[in-house]
Order: sequence, then C-alpha cells, then structure tokens
Amino acid sequence: MKILKSNYFTIFFIISVLLHGTLFYFFNIKSNEVINDKELIVNILKIPNQVTDIEMIDLKKEEKPEVIKKIKQDQKKFQQQIIQETKEPTNNLTQESTPDKIVEQEKTKTINLDPSFIQSQLSNIVDKRKIDKRTKVISSKTKERDYQSYYQVWKNKVEKIGALNYPAAARNGISESLVMTVILNDQGEVLDIKINKSSGVPQLDDAAKKIVNLGSPYSPFPPSIKEQVDTLQIRRIWRFTNNLME
Repeated sequence: MKILKSNYFTIFFIISVLLHGTLFYFFNIKSNEVINDKELIVNILKIPNQVTDIEMIDLKKEEKPEVIKKIKQDQKKFQQQIIQETKEPTNNLTQESTPDKIVEQEKTKTINLDPSFIQSQLSNIVDKRKIDKRTKVISSKTKERDYQSYYQVWKNKVEKIGALNYPAAARNGISESLVMTVILNDQGEVLDIKINKSSGVPQLDDAAKKIVNLGSPYSPFPPSIKEQVDTLQIRRIWRFTNNLME
C-alpha cells in the first residue's frame, strides 16, 4: 500500500515537472515573440521617421536652388522698384522745370541787347511819360489861336505829302475814312500813331501812318505852346475820296 502511494507521488511529481516545463517553455517563446513584435513595431515606427528625415533632407536639397532663385528674383524686383521710384521724381522735376526753361529761352530770344535798341526803348518810355505828364489833344475844332495855328500848319504839310503818296487802294475806287491820332513832342517829332477808328481797309490805315511818318519832324512847338505842354495829340479824320485826301 505504501509502495503504491509512493508511485503515485512520483508520477504526480513527474507530471508536474513536465507541465511546468511545458508552460515555462511556452511562456518563454511567447515572451520572445512579444519582444520581437515590440522591436518590429518600434522599427516600423522608426522607418517612417527615417524616411521623413531623408525626404526632408532631399527636399531641402531640392528646394535650396529654388529658394536662392526666388531670393534673387525678389532682390531684382526690389532694385527695379527703387530705380522706378527714383526715376519718377526726376521725371516730375524735369516736367515741372520744362515750362521754366521754355520761358527762359523765350526771354533770351526776345531780349535785344543792342545799345541803340535799348536807348530807343528808354527814349520811348521817357516820351510816353511825357505824354502822360503834360499833353493836349487838338483837332480842327480847337479854338485856341496858338493851337489852331499849329494844327493848320501840320495839316497842310500832311496833305501835301499825302497828295504825293496817295494810296493805290484809294486810286482803285475805294473811298473810306478813318480817325487817327498823331502824338508829337516839342521838337515836332512823331512819338506815336494811334488808329482810333479804322477805315476797314488795312491798306488805307497803313497809308495814313506812312504819310505821317514821311512828314516827321514837323515844326517845333512855339514858345506859347511849349510853356504849357510837352506833347500834342493831333486828332484828325482822314478821308480818301476822288484821288484826294481830306
């Protein structure tokens, strides 16, 4: 009976050892598989990162020339913008200064530095001031004896010159009249001629002016007139009719 119990114990012990050994072996295999699986998962997770890093490096390498090119393009645009901004004010300045240059050129063209011309202009200015200062308007209707006498002498001379230089337009049958004022200084010199009312025929107006200029200088002012005025403004109606000047 004791022997049988001993055999049972031995058999049970052997079975227990076998069972534990089997379990241990199986568990060890599973552990290795789990570890391997973990390493595999870690490697799998690492691979994308490595690939990403590689791709980023490649992209950086590929993008570098494009970035440089883009930077150069931006620099070029910036330079062009600066050049354009600097040119625009210059153009504006030239456009603004152009009228001034034109005016200066026109002034240079119109100014005559000839001494004789300047002297004549100054004389005209002085004479015109004299006209405004002490002057008198006379005509055929003036009643003062001294002024009327001077008017008649001047008129006779003008008519004689007019008869010798009768305008061709009047000879062709044109009959018109005009009102003209002749300004004389105290020496009888013509200072100015003004057409108060035109005949409507430029040839007749010009002919009347020519006749007056041909007669200059006229008689100097007599002392009685010279004491009173510096200039006389002789106003007269000029008529060209029937080959006569009235």
